[in-house]
Amino acid sequence: MVNGSDRFIVLSKFMSFVLRHKPQNFGLFPDQYGFVNMQDLLNALKNRYGKVQASDIEKVVQNCPKGRFEIKGEKIRARYGHSIDVMLDGETFQPPDFLYHGTSPAMKDAILTEGIKPMRRRFVHLSKTKEEAFQVGRRKSKNPILFIVKAREAYQRGVKFYDLGVVVLTQEVAAEFIQLPNELNG
Repeated sequence: MVNGSDRFIVLSKFMSFVLRHKPQNFGLFPDQYGFVNMQDLLNALKNRYGKVQASDIEKVVQNCPKGRFEIKGEKIRARYGHSIDVMLDGETFQPPDFLYHGTSPAMKDAILTEGIKPMRRRFVHLSKTKEEAFQVGRRKSKNPILFIVKAREAYQRGVKFYDLGVVVLTQEVAAEFIQLPNELNG
């Protein structure tokens, strides 16, 4: 088992991978909302890393600044980022006027013509601030591009948004609701 402060980072990354993408590879079978039995996840963690306790999982969940995980009773799930088939069970919300999406500049033309699609995930991830979107985009490029999503307008036209704290999810965003920052004032 990894020790020290890296321990919880390693556990968090593995939990994200398992709960978002490959639960069946570790003997986990999520319900329709992505929840698995906490003991089953603990067993998968023990098989991978040795000595892991339920309190370790709880610390990962409590100390995750992005709210990636949720525990309900004896069950746990990743709240977003899934490539597996899960349903959202939260309420939709009326978004602010604008949300943001950061990504690689290579995606610029496709997004401006086709919109933002979930790609390998189940939902599009949007950020509430330009700064957060920029940080997300940095995972894809050293010099990410920032898109502004006219979220309130999209909502008024029937697009559903789900507020998960740091992340806002939606099925997809049509090109008509997307613009580049310099287009906002022009």
